[in-house]
Amino acid sequence: MSAKKKRRSSDLFGHLIDDIIATRPRSTSLSAKKDVDAFLRLYFEHVPYEDMQGRSPEIMGSAAVSHLDFARLRKPGKALLRIFNPDKNKHGYQSAYTIIEMVNDNKPFLVDSVSAAINRQGLAIHMTVHPILRVHRDGRGRLQRVTDLAGEGGQTESYIRFAVDRESDEQHLRLLEHEIQKVLADIRISVRDWRKMRAKMLEAASTLNRGPVGADAAVRVETDALLQWMADDHFTFLGYREYRLRKRGERLFLAPVKGSGLGVLSSDERGGRAVELSKEMQRHTRSRDWLIITKANSRSTVHRHSYLDYVGIKIFDGNGNAIGEKRFIGLFTSVAYSESPRNIPLLRLKVQRVLEAAEVDPSSHRGKAMMHILDSYPRDELFQSSIPDLVRTATGILNLQDRRRVKFFLRRDAFRRFFSCIVYIPKEKYTTAIRQRVEEILLDEFQGLSVDSSVQIVDSPLARMYTIVRTGVDNKPRISIRRIEERIENAVISWRDHLREQLVARFGEDEGLALYREYGESFTPAYEGETEPRIACLDVKRIDGLLKGEHNEFLLLHQPAGCDVDKMHFRTFRKDEPLALSAVLPYLEDMGTAVYTERPYRVRLRDGSQFWIQDFQLHFEKAAELDVDAAAPRFQEGFRRALVGEAESDNFNELILTAGLHGRQTSLIRCYAKYLLQLGIPFSQNFMEEVLVAHSDLACALVRQFELQFDPKISKAKRKEALNACTGKIKRRIAQAKSLDEDRILSAFCRAISATLRTNYFKRDEDGKPMPCISIKLDPGRIPEAPLPKPRYEIFVFSPRVEGVHLRGGDIARGGIRWSDRREDFRTEVLGLMKAQVVKNTVIVPTGAKGGFFPKQLPTGDREAIMAEGIACYREFICGLLDITDNVVGDKVVTPKSIVRRDGDDPYLVVAADKGTATFSDIANSISADYGFWMDDAFASGGSAGYDHKKMGITARGGWEAVKRHFREQGVDIQKEPFTVAAIGDMSGDVFGNGMLLSRKTQLVAAFNHMHIFIDPNPDIAASYRERQRLFRMGRSSWEDYREKVISKGGGIYSRQAKKIRLSPEARRMLGTTETTMQPLELIRAILRMEVDLLWNGGIGTYVKASSESHTDVGDRSNDFVRVNANELRCKVVGEGGNLGLTQHARIEYSLNGGRINTDFIDNSAGVDSSDREVNIKILLGAAEQEGRLNRNQRNKLLADMTDDVAAFVLRNNYLQTQSISMMEARARERLAEHARLITNLEKSGLLDRDLEFLPDEVEIEERRERNQGLTRPELSVILSYAKIDLYNGLEESDQSLEDFLTTDPQRYFPPVLRKRFEDLIPTHRLSRQILATLIANNIVNRMGPAFVKRVQVDTMADVVTIARAYVVAREICQASEIWHMIEGLDNQIPARLQQSMMFDVGRILRHACYWLLERYGEDLDIVEAVDQLKGGMAILYSRALSILVGPARDRQKKAAEDYVRDGVPEKLARKMAALMLTRGGLDICDLANRFKKDIQETGRMYAEMSDRLGIVWMNRGVESLEVEGRWQALARSNLRDEFYRVRRDFAVELLSGRSRKTPEAIFETWLSRNSAAVRLFDSILAEMQLKPDIDFATLSVAAQELRKLTDSL
Repeated sequence: MSAKKKRRSSDLFGHLIDDIIATRPRSTSLSAKKDVDAFLRLYFEHVPYEDMQGRSPEIMGSAAVSHLDFARLRKPGKALLRIFNPDKNKHGYQSAYTIIEMVNDNKPFLVDSVSAAINRQGLAIHMTVHPILRVHRDGRGRLQRVTDLAGEGGQTESYIRFAVDRESDEQHLRLLEHEIQKVLADIRISVRDWRKMRAKMLEAASTLNRGPVGADAAVRVETDALLQWMADDHFTFLGYREYRLRKRGERLFLAPVKGSGLGVLSSDERGGRAVELSKEMQRHTRSRDWLIITKANSRSTVHRHSYLDYVGIKIFDGNGNAIGEKRFIGLFTSVAYSESPRNIPLLRLKVQRVLEAAEVDPSSHRGKAMMHILDSYPRDELFQSSIPDLVRTATGILNLQDRRRVKFFLRRDAFRRFFSCIVYIPKEKYTTAIRQRVEEILLDEFQGLSVDSSVQIVDSPLARMYTIVRTGVDNKPRISIRRIEERIENAVISWRDHLREQLVARFGEDEGLALYREYGESFTPAYEGETEPRIACLDVKRIDGLLKGEHNEFLLLHQPAGCDVDKMHFRTFRKDEPLALSAVLPYLEDMGTAVYTERPYRVRLRDGSQFWIQDFQLHFEKAAELDVDAAAPRFQEGFRRALVGEAESDNFNELILTAGLHGRQTSLIRCYAKYLLQLGIPFSQNFMEEVLVAHSDLACALVRQFELQFDPKISKAKRKEALNACTGKIKRRIAQAKSLDEDRILSAFCRAISATLRTNYFKRDEDGKPMPCISIKLDPGRIPEAPLPKPRYEIFVFSPRVEGVHLRGGDIARGGIRWSDRREDFRTEVLGLMKAQVVKNTVIVPTGAKGGFFPKQLPTGDREAIMAEGIACYREFICGLLDITDNVVGDKVVTPKSIVRRDGDDPYLVVAADKGTATFSDIANSISADYGFWMDDAFASGGSAGYDHKKMGITARGGWEAVKRHFREQGVDIQKEPFTVAAIGDMSGDVFGNGMLLSRKTQLVAAFNHMHIFIDPNPDIAASYRERQRLFRMGRSSWEDYREKVISKGGGIYSRQAKKIRLSPEARRMLGTTETTMQPLELIRAILRMEVDLLWNGGIGTYVKASSESHTDVGDRSNDFVRVNANELRCKVVGEGGNLGLTQHARIEYSLNGGRINTDFIDNSAGVDSSDREVNIKILLGAAEQEGRLNRNQRNKLLADMTDDVAAFVLRNNYLQTQSISMMEARARERLAEHARLITNLEKSGLLDRDLEFLPDEVEIEERRERNQGLTRPELSVILSYAKIDLYNGLEESDQSLEDFLTTDPQRYFPPVLRKRFEDLIPTHRLSRQILATLIANNIVNRMGPAFVKRVQVDTMADVVTIARAYVVAREICQASEIWHMIEGLDNQIPARLQQSMMFDVGRILRHACYWLLERYGEDLDIVEAVDQLKGGMAILYSRALSILVGPARDRQKKAAEDYVRDGVPEKLARKMAALMLTRGGLDICDLANRFKKDIQETGRMYAEMSDRLGIVWMNRGVESLEVEGRWQALARSNLRDEFYRVRRDFAVELLSGRSRKTPEAIFETWLSRNSAAVRLFDSILAEMQLKPDIDFATLSVAAQELRKLTDSL
């Protein structure tokens, strides 16, 4: 450790000690704090910092003081010991451990000996504290003070404290205490007598001059040296005793000398009895050696827990006879084992004698090898073995060097207590298992009691096992060295040697040996016993390839030799863990096989990891008919795909064996099955599986049909011919189906495949692998099973991970992609939303689309993990869509590679955020960029470089336009007047949060979301607004974040998980209930039913149904328990910021009961409008980028700068749409027949399905007529949308150019800055025609009503483009746009009904103008020409109206203006509205003045004089006053009106056709003079008519005839 680290550690330790001292533990032994502090520092001085770190200073301080107080009274020589579980009251602290505390005179071996005793009891030591202290005590042993060892006086004492595993068993604790006491006693007597025992050894050495007759002098010298060496701290003396040989008859005993015992042998209990010597022992008494060195039968309790070393020194008499023994027991020190034997007395002699006996030169190679053998020879064996034994064994080992074979050497203990075995085994074969086998063999051969082994593995090719087998003294086994060696050899060399031979034979010497070295020792006995080495050789090669990444063939299906014909074997190879049987069985059973047996084999690799081989025996009924070798790759791949999640596992996988399909082909069948299930086919997947498997040949043919349709490798010529043959075969086979259900299923598959237009099935990724999902584009119109409404196109995406569908109402369509939670019927959910999107999208260019995906493998619990999986599934789904979508490169449409098209160009694909995908736009755009898709980041609107709906608040603001209109038309300005609100959602939501901040007069009295219920009976308007604003700005807030102090009395925030909610009096009054408590669900229903001004839906779910509907009809099970009926609603207005808050039937029922509501697709259309504008703006700016006119950063800044402009456009659409619905509602009763005709017309065209859109049938319409009821706002909303769709289709599909619409109505779709900077690019916009058609359709239908175009078509037979041109011209020349804006500017200033009346008048005038234009110009109508010819003249006529008109007409116009002013209309607007009355005649005036080159005002005055003088004004007023019933009377009235205008025009033409230079007025006066008689007659007829109180059709018809007669007299 560096000095710096040491200082840091020391500093930390010092701080820790200071912390302990700071706890001020109290001691009963030391009263002075400084003494206690000093003790604490000494006590913990040598404890490692790591052991103390993290422990409580207070507990450590208390424990130390407790230990000290335990030693308060102790006399020298007395050992104190206690074992306890600390108790706070008793010991002053609590601990999770059992504590062992000792106080002793300082002695060696205390800590390691006691530690060994603790370990023998199976307890782990967690902390050891062992200070050596100088302790001062009084005469009675009472502790006075404690100092460090450097102090003077006192006595050194050892304080030992162990923290061990918690043990509460008192008996176990008593056993532990007894064991430690025994150890301490042994230490005490050993330490006490060690000097005496050492002296005894030296004394014994001095008596060696007496020895056996003929003893070797060198041995005596070395023995003396050895004893001196041992006494020199190379032997730990633990016990000593002297023995004498005693003869009793023929028996010889070795008896202890009483009183001679020292150390642990000082007691007679240990070896204190006489022992009769066996023959072997008697033979040792006669040997010429002084020493007996061996191992004792018992283990040491002191120092090391090893078998005791036994050193016996024989005592000889003067005649050289052994008469006794001086016995020492103890432990050789570590030096005896580490020092070279050539440096240890006696051993060096043995080494020398062995070398001499072996006749080797120490300096030679063989001599050095022998020296190495002896140096590394087991040291105990060197001490204990005789020289002949050493020579025999060492020479055998020497001769074994470098020979890879098994060799066994044996020596028996001199006292027959154990066998000493040395076994050499080839090192590469040695394993723990081999050691265990060898030990088992030796135990068996020697009938042993126990065995201990040590292993030496060095540079030698052989491993050495040194094993001691202990036996009974009387044990006399029959020993055969050869037999034992053979048994060991068989255990070591058997199956694996054969494996080695097989590997070398099959793969060659180099690779075979390398494989054997790597895997030869890896297999289990079970595997070796059940697997032939020949098969194992192949397994080894497979495993090696898998580990090295050379292949991924971890599966093997085969039919071994001798296997039953209906059986197969399937093997799996897997690293780390085996395949779970419970997981594998379903996969194999789904593939049509039955598992009879499973055998798992563990393969342990050299790096410690493991591999598993599993062998499954499979039964397959048709195995005899199967070519297993050919089927194996398909089966293996199919199983692998199911296992790793690339394919689902079900009985379609039976087709792999029965039909010969591969795994991806079965996935294709499964894909179509899942699609048909989403269509609602009335069969289960299980039944479809049974049918397809039963008709496996037909399943194969269906796949072939699909491949013929889409395989890019097939030529067109071959494709057509082969496909016809294939489909013919399929139809014939289907006709042979046994049952109708089978026929229906097989036909459905065939039709779905035939209706498929594109697929990514043959597309490959960069690695050449199939795409992770299968996507198919279909034409649902060709699939009878597809429910209504049938989208124009749909794409179904299928993978094991995700399923999804994208439905489109047309070629150009847009809509959101939602994260669906409806696995079984997400297409039904998406289809309903697409239907709603189609009508919602009438304000934008694309028609409706909708997508939804369902993640099938979502994790549970972890929200982040769920989101990550959802995003991954979203990515896969989007990729599936783009895989088969055309791209645009330059001006060309390019089909993706490997895609065969069966449809036309289809490059338009956009997606948008929806439920669950609000933040996914950037993800989608990144995928678009990866694909190089032409729409770039216009692909998904609302991303980081787009318009953030929540930030703009655009959806809520659009919905708020509808809410404001509802209240405005009831005379309430909610921006200035307080109003109460109940709402669904919370402030973190886009629609809810933004919506509840759009008026500062909002009184939010109740709300709920999926977690909480909010009640505020009497909110402070300003304070609650600020609080909502605060929550909204928080981002991810909840109702829990709403500060309670802001909530009014009686309110609160309640969890939906609560059992009951107590209601305050204020809450009860607000809810209109007498209940004092409610369950949360009941309270939500009460909120929905409460009396309130506005119910604002800003959440997700359907909460209101019609009373005629069931909850099942609704299809939103999660809200079944809170849903209410529409007839229970007591709110005045419903604002639908969120989707599907009410069913359409509920909206209609609520509306019929007087409620104000539109539909969700009307109220929340601003979001989709904003998104579509973003897309089209990005397309425009993309063209500018390509031309280098701006870069991406500039584009992004420009997008941001246009945010307010885009929002203004969007909100304008919301304003106008809701205005149009209100206009329709205002005349709904009288125009019921007109609306009914429109519904019928749209239905006949195939555009509208009355039932799907919940529109009334003919019977219901008749009932409404009888009740004097028209269509409701929700129904009118649907009609309005379909009228726009119909008109848009007519305009877009027309072969006429729409460019002339740009001249007088420039592309106001785009913000001003774009119209200014990129005016030249707007006409070239890829969707220019569609944008124009959208603008025109919306403008016409919003302003003129949904039936206008159809009515004009019927009346004039004009095409829609010409009618649209007529409308644009009429709008321009009548100055309608200016008047509309002026009327709309009077919101909340004049009654809404007056505004509507003025709007109707403008619309009526425009309708008349359109008829005039169509009659005048027909198909030749040109917008520019007509406007140029008429606009200026009409402007003059409008501005000079009073000076032109005469008589009653002038009075009428003047009065009309005055009436408007009196009603609050500004004078300027009043005059303009009055002037519009001149329009129909004014058009004739302008046209005539232009035609005959007359002054416009003079012509106008002539017209006025003519109308007044001839009573035409009276006639027109009579026509207008006619009451009509039904279409035909209305048509008759219209024709009559037109006839009056026609007569007047024809008459004017005749008057002006002459060459007179008179003014038009003078010309008319001249005519009157010339025809005075006819005029007088006409006057008399007219006067008579005017006397009638009631004017009818007959009277006016006669008047028209008389007028025609008069004017024709010219």
